[in-house]
Amino acid sequence: MNNLKTTIGFSPQNISPTNQTEAIRNNLSELSGFKQYVYDLHFPHYNPQICASGRPVNSNLSLNEARSLTMEMISWNRKNTGFKLTLLLNYLLHDNYQVVVDNVAGEFYTRGIKSVVVADLELIKRLKDRLPDLEIQGSCLSHRMTEEQLEEERKEGVTLHNPSVNIIRNPEQLASNSRAGYAQKVIAFEGCLNKCPDENSRYGHRWYLARSLTQDSSFCTRTRIASDPRYFFKANWVTVHRFKKLNPYIDVVKLPRCRNSISFALKSFIDAFQNNTPYNVVDFIGAGYQMYLARDIGRIPSHLFDDVFFDTVQGCKMDCQERKCTFCFEKMQQIINISYKQKRLAGRARQQRPLRTWHVDKALRSDKTIL
Repeated sequence: MNNLKTTIGFSPQNISPTNQTEAIRNNLSELSGFKQYVYDLHFPHYNPQICASGRPVNSNLSLNEARSLTMEMISWNRKNTGFKLTLLLNYLLHDNYQVVVDNVAGEFYTRGIKSVVVADLELIKRLKDRLPDLEIQGSCLSHRMTEEQLEEERKEGVTLHNPSVNIIRNPEQLASNSRAGYAQKVIAFEGCLNKCPDENSRYGHRWYLARSLTQDSSFCTRTRIASDPRYFFKANWVTVHRFKKLNPYIDVVKLPRCRNSISFALKSFIDAFQNNTPYNVVDFIGAGYQMYLARDIGRIPSHLFDDVFFDTVQGCKMDCQERKCTFCFEKMQQIINISYKQKRLAGRARQQRPLRTWHVDKALRSDKTIL
């Protein structure tokens, strides 16, 4: 356990609706109790017009307010808690690389930020030319997965690779990358759809978020998709029990912020890792399923998912009708039987759509998207 390292997203702009400065300091202080397990804290650029993270921007804050919060966080952390901070540089909303390089060198590097996450290969080259000792981490938003793809990053100076989120359900590739010598940072518990067609589109839905544009028709937020257990069970999350088997191939595990304090995710994860403590899977899901799971499911006990479950769904082609397979429906029925909230809501739902009739709309998937 002493070798376990984590990274957690830390957004000064979205940490609290009010009293952001106080919330930043409180969260950093709370995390200090787990400092031995923290590799770094990654945070978005204050100005998405320079370089965006792919997260929604807080439109209630002015640019000056956002910058002030970010710089205050950097300063307070340096004086009081000393976490390694890593700047997210995922999306360029323009083609002027020099603007980004000058900004990183002038605003962040001089304040002790010596680590960045970068998706664009050309930006990696230019940052390394200007700041040779800067640590470059790869981005999951570059969608690289294989050794050949990670080698493209390594040649330009990336030392910690962040493969596509799909890799958590591809243990063979995860192990292969590790054996080839690529240090990997992997998100293990967030529930993005496996091989999501939105994410695999030309820009990906985070491209829209980076521009603060809404995308109401996201694949995973459609009721038919979100409520189908087969999509959720194939999504890019594993339990802590499963993570232990994958941990030898992961150098840094990326934790979602979840819906509580930032330290809650880390504390819960460490407790489950050390003591095999059961937890609610919903607490770790922060992707498109978030609102559906929180509202309509409520509680999904982690102990329901063993190795047989993951081995089964990782090899599944979702040809349930052809094979007469009801595995996912039976698993969801277990959850319904355990969760009072789910039992109550499911009773109402069955009046309109019985559980046995849940189905995958095959018009919305293909071998190149979901499978």
